Amino acid sequence: MLQLVFALFSVCEFIWQVWCLCFEWLEVSFVIHEDPLINFQQFRLCSTSDVVNDVWGAIWVGVVSGIWRHRNSVTFDRGVVDALEVFALVQINVWSWIFAKSCCNSFTYSNWVLNPVDCMRLVV
Repeated sequence: MLQLVFALFSVCEFIWQVWCLCFEWLEVSFVIHEDPLINFQQFRLCSTSDVVNDVWGAIWVGVVSGIWRHRNSVTFDRGVVDALEVFALVQINVWSWIFAKSCCNSFTYSNWVLNPVDCMRLVV
């Protein structure tokens, strides 16, 4: 069942727009796999620390949960389909998760939005 739900998440044009905004922001090229486990595992980098990989994982969770919440808003609260809104909320949510979890963040939200990869290196 989870694979069917995620397959819908990966082939829908709206969802594809959200992922593309995220990949563009992170300056990466990516292929979305329809298997959710493999897709999540693609967000693990071989040549980086566990902390940075945790941030990449948080971004994945942020995108998937942001899409789900937005879908519920559109379905149940007469929300408007807006990929930019979902993407902006992903940026805010992931930054706040990092900020809450890390004991000494040395970057602001604006730094996060403008240079996410550089900010990931600063997370401890």
